[in-house]
This record gives sequence, structure tokens and C-alpha cells, in this order.
Amino acid sequence: MTGKTHTSCGLLVGALTIEYYQTDLFTSITIMTLAVISSLLSDICHTQSKVGRRFKVLSFLVRILFGHRTFTHSLLFLSIISILLYFIQTPEYYLVSIILGLLSHVILDMLTPRGVKLLYPIPLTIKFPLVFKTGGLVDLSLAGALSIGALYVLFKSFFNNLFLSF
Repeated sequence: MTGKTHTSCGLLVGALTIEYYQTDLFTSITIMTLAVISSLLSDICHTQSKVGRRFKVLSFLVRILFGHRTFTHSLLFLSIISILLYFIQTPEYYLVSIILGLLSHVILDMLTPRGVKLLYPIPLTIKFPLVFKTGGLVDLSLAGALSIGALYVLFKSFFNNLFLSF
């Protein structure tokens, strides 16, 4: 999937986390930021990705050490990040937004023909039975739908009041 699709899904993850935890404005902005960044973070292994271009040296090193869609797209990576966040006593709403952002990236990439090495270091490619071309019409449509979903969740009370007034 493209960076736009991952970002859209990160926005939805952030919006749902905010909705669930009913956070204040500062915490909500932080949750949204963490969810979007974490939804892009797995592509640090791809030097031409949004995050890879920002951290070129780190991206290059991760790519050389692990390859693309391997370690950073695995349950092992998710587990290590979860454990680290738990041990540094990350507030639950931040931990949830980060882990779900990372997980959303992996799930979206499982919708592509290339799939991911979900069980890394076991060299087994995991993908869904129905896959879509990265950058294709389905990818673009999914990005739009996820963005609309995020906007709805964030402004649900406004939309409900607007539609109930008719």
C-alpha cells in the first residue's frame, strides 16, 4: 500500500483511540501523531518510503540487515516494541495507538501481492487470499474510505447533530 493509505489508516486508528479513551485535546493530538507515525514506521526498511527518506542512514541499515517487509513487518517487531513501551511505562492510550498503528501497516501490506514475513525469522510470506496492487484504484479508494472514516469518528457528534436537524 502507499504512504497515503497507511497514513489514512493511522488517522483512523488515532481517531478510534481518542474516541475509546475520551482524551483531552493535548493527549488527542499526541495520539493522532503517534498513530500516524507508527502506521508509517514499518517502512523504515524501504529507503524510498516517507519515513525512509527522512532517516536515510537508518533506513539503509535496516534494509541491508533485514530486507524489505521482513523484521519490521513481523510479530517479532510488534512484540519487541510492545514490551519496550510497557517497560518504559507508556500510558495505555499511547501504547494502544502505537501498536495499532504498526499493526495496521502490516495488515494493509498483507493485502498486496508481495505480502509480509509476518513470522520472521521464519521465511514464510503471509498475505490475504484477495490482494490488490499497490497504488492501484483499490489502494486509492481504501485511502479515501479510511480518511472519511477517521473524519466521521473525530466529528461524529457534529455530523449526528447536522443530520438530526433535518
